[in-house]
Amino acid sequence: MKETQTRITHEANQNAGAGYMLRRIGTFLRPLAFAVPMALFAAGSPAAENISVNYASVVRTLDPLAVGGADESAYGAPYVLVNDTLQQNRLQLLGVPYMRINLKYSTPGNPNSRIVCGAAGCDSRWSGDDWVNHIKAIGAEPVVEDPTNPSDLPNLVKHFNVDTNNVVHRWLGGINEPNIHGQNAATYSAAFNVTYDAMKKVDQTILIGGPTIAWYDSGYLQTFLNVSGSRVDFLDFHGYAQGSTQHSYGVLFGKAQAYETDILDLYKRIQATVPSRASAISIEVGEWDLDYIGHLLQYTPFETAWGASAMGHILKAGGIGMLYADKGNLLLKTGAEVPNGKMDDPTSMYHALGMYTGEGLFPRFGTKLVQSTTSLPNVEVYASDNPKNIVVINKDPSLYQAASIALNGVDAGTAVVWRRDQSSSSSANPVNLGSVNIVNGTFSYSLPPFSVTTFVIEPSSTSATKP
Repeated sequence: MKETQTRITHEANQNAGAGYMLRRIGTFLRPLAFAVPMALFAAGSPAAENISVNYASVVRTLDPLAVGGADESAYGAPYVLVNDTLQQNRLQLLGVPYMRINLKYSTPGNPNSRIVCGAAGCDSRWSGDDWVNHIKAIGAEPVVEDPTNPSDLPNLVKHFNVDTNNVVHRWLGGINEPNIHGQNAATYSAAFNVTYDAMKKVDQTILIGGPTIAWYDSGYLQTFLNVSGSRVDFLDFHGYAQGSTQHSYGVLFGKAQAYETDILDLYKRIQATVPSRASAISIEVGEWDLDYIGHLLQYTPFETAWGASAMGHILKAGGIGMLYADKGNLLLKTGAEVPNGKMDDPTSMYHALGMYTGEGLFPRFGTKLVQSTTSLPNVEVYASDNPKNIVVINKDPSLYQAASIALNGVDAGTAVVWRRDQSSSSSANPVNLGSVNIVNGTFSYSLPPFSVTTFVIEPSSTSATKP
């Protein structure tokens, strides 16, 4: 539930005085031509190293669900996940590992009634089992919520995990975005505890999360931890960079970084409040995107750079990202959102996540996040091991950046180059630009404005890594 006056009021209060900038869609969708300084593409460039990746320093092991999750919106009836084969194929290629689905009894409180999708305007022809089966069929793990009537959740657990053995392992245990739907933290937490206990009585093995608040509200989360920290298995909060006001590029990239700040703050609160359970409680951003109003900026190359930055910050903090949502944000609902668009065309955000997941074109971001740094202005870098991928984001709207990358742990080999930038349409796949040789543990490459470049490292020799 993205568009509410309460959320808009919160955003206005939070961002009062922030600058903003509106752009015509044509400005962003027009492919841009730049004179590329070809010398920057040479391997072994004498330029000073300005990006370093240290394979000897593992920052964290990533949750298998962390990269590329999305909420199942059920938008687009009569063409939805259950019966839209193109949508299924697109999400499977993207490698979506985790999807939220809103399910309810057609007659709330009556477990003998039919289970259907509970989202506003969703297609009720399909059963809850149909939705769960199709989420699983694309290779994703479902997380089920019933924000309409959370007291029905124990019976839903019984239906899936006991009666039909169509097991759902992860659940959300309360109403969605309670802080804008009339439930304060104490009330929500008390209700969550009752629901949690009843659900666990049906199946002790499931994981149950909350409080799914509409933005990062540290006070609300702290109260929830105080009351429900002895129970909750994972924490979920939502966050959008903008709503009714469109902000400048700098402000928006700052809000991408805020996901990292918020997740790290919440981990500290978990450790301080329930230290004995801290290692067992994970954090997910259960809804996130550039905005919840639908500004045209969402369908431009900026969204790819911004989305890759936001995903990187979520990973760096040890969080799980679930974009809102599959159709409308990852895929076009109708095609009318952009000139010459078609239903189920990939969006700019699809490719933001795809530069981590590989989109079936190149290896997925690895299981271990390793230390990476850069001295380049307006550039971010995120690197993984197993496999060795490096995602580099140029956040500058107009300037090329000359990257000279030093690898601790790889002496020689090749870096296979994949890129998304302003030269192609929002629906176009990442482009394979060939490979560059790694010489003496270094290689150089040029980064166009508003671009995301993934280097897939293929070592031919490794060195003893420096401590």
